[in-house]
Amino acid sequence: MNHVVPPSNGFDRIAFYTLRWVTRLCDGAGVALMAAILLLIVAAVIARDLLGLGMPWTEEVASMMAIYAIGFGSLSAWVRSEHLVVDLFSHKLSGLGKSLQYRATALISCGFFALAAWGAWIMSDMSANNKTVSLSISFSYLYYGIFFSFAGMALIAVWQTLRGPVAWLEVRDEEERPEELAQP
Repeated sequence: MNHVVPPSNGFDRIAFYTLRWVTRLCDGAGVALMAAILLLIVAAVIARDLLGLGMPWTEEVASMMAIYAIGFGSLSAWVRSEHLVVDLFSHKLSGLGKSLQYRATALISCGFFALAAWGAWIMSDMSANNKTVSLSISFSYLYYGIFFSFAGMALIAVWQTLRGPVAWLEVRDEEERPEELAQP
């Protein structure tokens, strides 16, 4: 999305910049959380092995940070359409067929994401009184990370279903641009 010319149309232009902002925010938050997990684990190992101090709470915090990092990463990947895709017959479809397939896939995905978000919300309510051992953090906060991830992907899937495929989200392969590669 960084090397694509933004659309000139009003609503598509707003969607382009909104999705680019969401992607950058999610990428930054995910990377920051992964770096924090790494630092936390290194600090726990150093404290345990070199200083003889126990840090039992690091496992709880690292688990929560990992769930949020995965949530941010999956939301970012969904915006960029970089999730794993098995393409069996799309290359044989016409333009209309590809558009219908795109919308149907987005609609089915939206249903799955909404169901998963609802499940995470229910689980956050059910586990409100369950707390971690060391820090007494409610398990609801773990489920909130899952909820926000799936709810965000469901909103994007609704937009994809209503809007259909857009040119600025399509990934162009280098095989499709031989004239650009041949020039010095």
